[in-house]
Amino acid sequence: MAFFELHYATKQSNYISRGEMVLKTVLAWIKDSGSLNSYGMDTSYSTLSDLGHVLRMLLAISEHNPTKLRQHKEDFTYLTKRILQHVQRSNTVVLETVQSSGEVEGAVGRLVNPGTVLEVGWLLLKYSLIAHKKELRKQVMNLFVDKMFSAAWDPNHGGIFSFLDVDGLNPTELTWNMKLWWPVTEAMIALIMSYKMSGERKYLNNFSRVFDYAMVHFREPGHGEWYGYADNEGRVTHTFKGGPDKGCFHVARCLWMCARVVRDVVAAGGVEK
Repeated sequence: MAFFELHYATKQSNYISRGEMVLKTVLAWIKDSGSLNSYGMDTSYSTLSDLGHVLRMLLAISEHNPTKLRQHKEDFTYLTKRILQHVQRSNTVVLETVQSSGEVEGAVGRLVNPGTVLEVGWLLLKYSLIAHKKELRKQVMNLFVDKMFSAAWDPNHGGIFSFLDVDGLNPTELTWNMKLWWPVTEAMIALIMSYKMSGERKYLNNFSRVFDYAMVHFREPGHGEWYGYADNEGRVTHTFKGGPDKGCFHVARCLWMCARVVRDVVAAGGVEK
């Protein structure tokens, strides 16, 4: 992704060539083993987060380059198919880890990662827009945005649960009921993009709910930036603003992308159909 962005910034062709070499390797890993790492698990397993990373790379080279979009048509088709394999239980849930035959047994197979689902959702929305795939767009808005947000939003204290168990059991992730900064940023992007593409007011209303939550619970008005970690009731638990997991990436990307979408909607006097 860095090479592709350097190419767009400098217009130097060597950067896009180097990026293509990395992308080719990553695509081979995904097609061969099903994941980038598998985190020590059987390589026949597929993780949604890994597929999302590769989709982000494909979009980085293709979003503003119709020639590259055509060249990578088969890669996009393959990756979209693999991502949609994570939609299980009669199209009602998007699971983090699956295998070629379907669900994985145990806690790993029941895990839902709302932040990843929402992020992959808006990445797919981007792809559906540049590739003119309206049916995919509808499917993504329904499953990856609507249903995921409804399931992950805490009706009692606000915020988005970090992890969920599809059967309603206690997720094994220790931070499952904490409210972290990055799922909130992914929800903001997914919701405002859905509003722009559909014009449905519910997306704007939910975007406002998430935005307000972030401004109250994560934003530090005295010196700027966001805290990253809050407990279930929204109280900040870690007062540092950067650490092993939280860098400057998610917040900056979210605010920049949301500002652009809002600007486009206002300039158009409405929404994109």
